[in-house]
Amino acid sequence: MSILLNNLRRIMKNKILLFVVILLPTVLLTFSYSSIVPKDKMLSIGICDQDQTEYTKLLKNQLAQVTEMKSVNKEQINNELFSSKIIYALVLNKGYTEKMLAGEEVSVKSYFLKENDQAQLVQQYAENYLQAAREIAKIANGDQNDFYNKMDLINNAYLQMDNRPLMDRQKEKAYIVLGSFLQSILMAGVLIASIIQFDRENKTFYRTLMTPVTLRSYTVQNVLSYLIISVIQVSVVFLVLKWLGVYMGISPAAMYLLFLTASLISVALGTAVNSLARSTLQALFAGIFIAFFMGLLGGCLWEHETATTVLNNSGKFTPTYWIMDGVSKLLDNQGLAAISSNMAVVLLFTIVFLFLGSWKKENIA
Repeated sequence: MSILLNNLRRIMKNKILLFVVILLPTVLLTFSYSSIVPKDKMLSIGICDQDQTEYTKLLKNQLAQVTEMKSVNKEQINNELFSSKIIYALVLNKGYTEKMLAGEEVSVKSYFLKENDQAQLVQQYAENYLQAAREIAKIANGDQNDFYNKMDLINNAYLQMDNRPLMDRQKEKAYIVLGSFLQSILMAGVLIASIIQFDRENKTFYRTLMTPVTLRSYTVQNVLSYLIISVIQVSVVFLVLKWLGVYMGISPAAMYLLFLTASLISVALGTAVNSLARSTLQALFAGIFIAFFMGLLGGCLWEHETATTVLNNSGKFTPTYWIMDGVSKLLDNQGLAAISSNMAVVLLFTIVFLFLGSWKKENIA
């Protein structure tokens, strides 16, 4: 495992490469997510939570998925509404959750301008959630554990499906950010695998083959070292995306697994390009161009539903199409089973690229 460890040390010591592969995508994605404005601007609402219970936290978390939500005082509401800083406000009085769990009739106060249709959409969303909670509280009959268990079941099912106009705004932003991230993964794979070409130019590759290390072992250890760095990149960026609150559908774990599959294709692509290129400069230019072209054709910059039939059919010959198709499915609240075929196709592309990368080496040997 000496080659694997040596590669990891070389990459970790190369501050420029480490910055470009891990830190730069993180910074750019953070900036782009905060700058992206969907076609329909996110709705801003205010919450005055005087109850501060586990249930009110659930309500605020649910609203935060589909709106730009901020906490306000009761005295601020009128000013915030008339200055258009918010379009809707909700007041949760102290003791609301306790009374609801006790089976008492409870209600909340909401404020919005009558002529604002978007505010009425948010009100309907909130009322649906509140009404569902009141019905569950009656069924739970005072049992808090039963109440919160049932609330967990509806959080990612009925409400998101029933209020698609609001969820689409978050999905649009998430798709753009995840598409940009996929592009950066592909380009990072080319940059990381440039070590192959560098070793060939300074003859390290040939000297290594004079040792007891076999060509197969050399190739496998190189690919594993690049894959480890790529997995670190995906993990770091996903932690940042989670911190930013980027919507990932009902299964963030499935989205993470999909992008781990994307890291496989990026390493395979980088290995193939650098093995077939004649110089490091040629490998970098060709690799970045191929990664950009694949992203463009595969739908990293736009959803497949908005593209032409010709573009979509052409995109199916790229792994990026299948990854972004999986992203769309997960953002539509489908699970891991729905993207299993997508991941299988990406793995087939990975095998093809790895074969191309190893084939040239065998000829050299």
